[in-house]
Amino acid sequence: MNRTDRLQAILTHLQSKKVVTAQELAERFDLSVRTIYRDLRALEETGIPIGAEAGVGYFINDNYTLRPVAFTKEEASALIMGAKLFSQNSDRTVNKDYESALFKIKAILKPQEKETAETISKHVVVIGNNPVKNLYISDIQKAITDRKILKIKYVSLKETEPVERMLECVGLCNYLGNWHLFAWCRLRKDYRDFRLDRITDLHVTDLTCSKDDILSISEFLESQKPFDQTPNISFRIKKDVYRYLDNWKEYYGFVYEEELSDSYVLHFYSDNYDSIAFMILNSGIMATEIQPSELMERIVFYTKKTYDWYVGK
Repeated sequence: MNRTDRLQAILTHLQSKKVVTAQELAERFDLSVRTIYRDLRALEETGIPIGAEAGVGYFINDNYTLRPVAFTKEEASALIMGAKLFSQNSDRTVNKDYESALFKIKAILKPQEKETAETISKHVVVIGNNPVKNLYISDIQKAITDRKILKIKYVSLKETEPVERMLECVGLCNYLGNWHLFAWCRLRKDYRDFRLDRITDLHVTDLTCSKDDILSISEFLESQKPFDQTPNISFRIKKDVYRYLDNWKEYYGFVYEEELSDSYVLHFYSDNYDSIAFMILNSGIMATEIQPSELMERIVFYTKKTYDWYVGK
């Protein structure tokens, strides 16, 4: 990237956020912080009103209007690819807003870029279930940005009826094909992971979050890693079926694994034997040397329950 293109890219980056640090720009463009300082001065010399606040970062003054952003063909193609993926991993309310924003973006594309976008759109398909259900994603986003408490009714795996919860949000996360809300639960007085499709009702209250030391989403995820825990669960699987668990294990308290000649012994830390049993059964693997015996009992229980349902006693 030549310097002219880099200066334009830095300006676009400044335009995309309220405040940007020199270190962030240096990492984005793989440059030294000193070079970033020189580039920022060069932009100021062209008349761009870049403000700075010591210890915070750089910003563009609110009263300055930037020219419309131009897209390359590659960027236009990436937008369409992103739209295809997004449509299968959201809910109907966010999808509607995303489609509206995408139409506005398409409106400012040059004719050649529009043609590229249309061609990519016709030749890329993401197969999956269309998100017809409202997962309250827009409402949760509003609660996060406004720091408001959520009131929800939630059905956990251990409950048959919805239980009311008051939550202070940490953030949203999509894993294993489902959207999850991480939040401080006032009922349990602890952080909890709520799967959005198990929320039966949700309201953004007028109450402001009062917990000052709420974790960030990265801190929450880090706190879930059982680095300091001694594994209490283990089982052995053949190498030819290892791939069925490889993408799942991290979400169930995986600690480490031992590689043997023809198999792996996987070690976990979890106080929820049911979830580990579901993971093993859902993946279709034949595990051996299952420890502790309580886990084996849960696997047998759910296997027998499934057999009785479909075959009968």
